[in-house]
Amino acid sequence: MKSPQQIFLTFCKIAIPLGIIVLLVSRIEPEQWESLSQHPKNYPLLVTALFVAVGAISLSFIRWCMLVRCQGIELTMLEAHRLGAICFLLNFVSAGSVGGDLFKAIFLAKRRPGRRVQAVASVMVDRGVGLYGLLLLASAAFIIQGQSLASGVDSEDMQKLRWGCGVLAGIGTAVLGVLVFGGAFVDRLVRMGEKQPVVGGAIHRIGPPLRMFHHHPIAFGLSILMSLGVHFLLTVSVYLIACSLYASVPTIAEHIIIVPIGMLASALPITPAGIGVFEAAIEWLYHLIPAEPTLASGTLVALTFEIVKVIIAIIGTVFYWTAGEEVRESLEEAEHETETET
Repeated sequence: MKSPQQIFLTFCKIAIPLGIIVLLVSRIEPEQWESLSQHPKNYPLLVTALFVAVGAISLSFIRWCMLVRCQGIELTMLEAHRLGAICFLLNFVSAGSVGGDLFKAIFLAKRRPGRRVQAVASVMVDRGVGLYGLLLLASAAFIIQGQSLASGVDSEDMQKLRWGCGVLAGIGTAVLGVLVFGGAFVDRLVRMGEKQPVVGGAIHRIGPPLRMFHHHPIAFGLSILMSLGVHFLLTVSVYLIACSLYASVPTIAEHIIIVPIGMLASALPITPAGIGVFEAAIEWLYHLIPAEPTLASGTLVALTFEIVKVIIAIIGTVFYWTAGEEVRESLEEAEHETETET
């Protein structure tokens, strides 16, 4: 039987996202509702957007499976999709609770006892590669668009975004480059770090698993390309949603800037699945980025994209209900560890 605290937390997980959605809808201007109602909806485009998003999420599962195998942990593509679908569901319904990353790490650790650090490393690198792909995609779009975006009263904000993406992408490139191609020099640094009194133990556990990707540079490079593919497909999905709702929308090139930056903002662990943060970011960027203003509502487009994510999460519930004993034990252990921390 669940304790009152568990019941309250479950209620909050449901009530908070719903409350955020109601608040977002209430802030949409009447003119935006009127503009939306005047245009016919292209439902085939909406269905296409759903399938494109499903393809993107599936590609992210394949990327994670490849990174797990680089750590010497056996994982089939079918298992990766089953676990990934459950992970997607857990990320969608939890904010700082039983997150998908914790579940994946515990499952892999149970699969290969004594290799928990390697399991955590695969999850950390997968998350890092995903964020790196977002930065690369947005930076590339800024370069291709050139100065055409930096015009008008918002040019200062535009330059901040441009430089911010560039700097973060540069830092990410340097870190990943050292991680994969550092060679003997980095190995010596790891051995030196292991001898330090305070952090030596942590470096001894974390260093070798992270350096494992040095032996798999091709697989690691493919994971970055897959990350670009994932976020490009998600961007296309959002663009198709916008086109299905409005006659005039930001261009696909402008969406390649808008969507990654919005997703970077939603990656902050503020609300379940970034609900509210993503919508606010897209709404702001819909006014800031386009060279030609449109009547399209970034909030409505983002909310529709959230509905697409909910549909994908429903697939995760099927895997959740039909999970085997090993998966259920990992879920219970993840929940127990979360309750212990709180």
